[in-house]
Amino acid sequence: MLGIIRVLTTTDEAVLGEHSRLMRESHGIDSVSRCIADQPHGIYNDESEAVAAPKILELAAELGSRPDVDAISISCAADPALIEARSALDIPVFGAGECGAYAAMMVADRVAVIGIGDDLPERMRTILGDRFHSYRVSPEHRRSTDLFADDALDALTRLAQQAVDEGAGAILFACTGFSTIGLQAHLASSIQIPVIDLVQSQAVAYSLISKA
Repeated sequence: MLGIIRVLTTTDEAVLGEHSRLMRESHGIDSVSRCIADQPHGIYNDESEAVAAPKILELAAELGSRPDVDAISISCAADPALIEARSALDIPVFGAGECGAYAAMMVADRVAVIGIGDDLPERMRTILGDRFHSYRVSPEHRRSTDLFADDALDALTRLAQQAVDEGAGAILFACTGFSTIGLQAHLASSIQIPVIDLVQSQAVAYSLISKA
């Protein structure tokens, strides 16, 4: 079973379990989702990531001690505390950002990224290297909770279309909240290039691990 660490604090069981639900429906994966405490807007800049890191490590240790959990995924595009968690645990640990970046590299040489933070997550940029095309954010949607606004899907669709118009070969999400609001499905009718969803990318990574 996959242990999923969510960096958006929520008491809404439907929101908390959304990534688990998506992975179960798309790949038949059994998982358990837990969220860190006291971060109602998730991770959206360097400061919020720094505060989250020790909480992620604590939760990773808790999940990693469960006999039914055989891998852990940090479901955040920034891959916060990923290296430290790998060093601390003896089971596989992966991050949403790296999973998505590697998936994007398999399908395109010019990868445009859409996110919510000030900059493209460092680990994503390192992995993409010279295949990185561009990075875009919607000024009105800079935190995970902003994505539930009525205009969020349309605003993000415009960003994706701009990337297509400028020659991108794939769209990579840099926010797992885009999965929660169904952005990939929303883009399907208008965007004709591959769109890489981070929750799906984590599911693919775990499928490879669990079948090894």
